[in-house]
Amino acid sequence: MPKTTAAYAPKRDRMTPERECVVSARAELVSLGGAVLLAICMVVTAVFIMVMYAPGVTGAQQVIAIALFVGAWLYFLNSVTERISLCGSTLTYRSALGGTRNYPLTELDAVILTHEGLNLERGIESVEFRRAGKRPEKVALGPCWQRNKLEGFLRSVDRAMRGPQAFTEEK
Repeated sequence: MPKTTAAYAPKRDRMTPERECVVSARAELVSLGGAVLLAICMVVTAVFIMVMYAPGVTGAQQVIAIALFVGAWLYFLNSVTERISLCGSTLTYRSALGGTRNYPLTELDAVILTHEGLNLERGIESVEFRRAGKRPEKVALGPCWQRNKLEGFLRSVDRAMRGPQAFTEEK
């Protein structure tokens, strides 16, 4: 039977009833990870401006500053626009630069949420999609996710993977 698991026991969100079906989750700018990432982008922007207007800066230093500036803001854009949704029997991951990936629920054996580090509350997450007969596909999520919303969504995916009887059993 398909299952959704987490790397550690998930917390229950007091604001969201357990039986509520969450069909979409997205990364948010208003999160600790979003604030840290925005601060880093602002520092890189300040360094970029200083390098561009400072006398005696070499062309190589300017190229490095441009690469850091563009890379930081592109990563920020991609991180803030990540979204996972459940449309019918298809799980869809979207981001501005990463494109769209679709996973039919009938092909999935498991969806595994893994905490990648920092600390238990605020870390970088990844979701692994395991399909029968295919290599598992791992999607690294950016730092702008709120874990409680992501876990609520994955509980809904677990119920959808178990089929319509899962919704009637819990009521």
